[in-house]
Amino acid sequence: MKTLLLAEYKKLHRSKLIFLLVFALIMTLGVVFLQGQFTFSGEKYIDTFGWYILQVHSLTTYFVLPSLIALFGGYIICREEQEDVLKSLRLIPIDESNMITAKMIITLLGSIFVYLILFTASLIIEAVLHLHAVNMSEVVHYFVVYVLTGISVFMVISPIIALIGLVKRSYWIALIIAEIYSFVGIFFASKEILRAIYPISSVFILSGVYETSMLEFAISVLVNFGCCFISYKILKSIKVGKKKRISKRI
Repeated sequence: MKTLLLAEYKKLHRSKLIFLLVFALIMTLGVVFLQGQFTFSGEKYIDTFGWYILQVHSLTTYFVLPSLIALFGGYIICREEQEDVLKSLRLIPIDESNMITAKMIITLLGSIFVYLILFTASLIIEAVLHLHAVNMSEVVHYFVVYVLTGISVFMVISPIIALIGLVKRSYWIALIIAEIYSFVGIFFASKEILRAIYPISSVFILSGVYETSMLEFAISVLVNFGCCFISYKILKSIKVGKKKRISKRI
């Protein structure tokens, strides 16, 4: 498994999609900074410590990162078949079940890593603007929020990644589906219970951004693990389908 994880990391490291991710993150940081220049009651939004780091988190989670993480996950899981190297890998041979598991683990780690980069960048900007207001307890709180969001976002978009792996279509479709999927979450954000039921908005509950009841938290946990279960069943069907095709050839 360690070898497979390292191999998947090297494949992703060479991908040009990394540049798309970097560009999207820089654009997001810049857009939120410009938004912060607007004033309310004579004070700029960005003058309040914590506003920038939370707005970056909110904007990227609703509009940017779920779709990009889905794109990378779809790219990783479909790459060998679309580039016609899967036949060569079967001659080695490689356990395809372990390979798919490694791909999903890399996507999970990538999701956490991207959110940590975003947290670090936004924290640096906050520190430059409000060095006197920075305190360790809030920094730790925001760190936990970003890490939990990275995990939760992967969980709720994992069915999309698995579905792309099943239908074997262009992994760019994952970007479109995930973008619509995450954008719709905005309409549930202010509705109690419903925001816990809808996967993307439930991410904000699990990460601690929203103050909610234990019922909403419990529902959010069930929804997130439900998404993981759906992706597991889809990925399992991919593995079963491949085994059947191989047995027929034999």
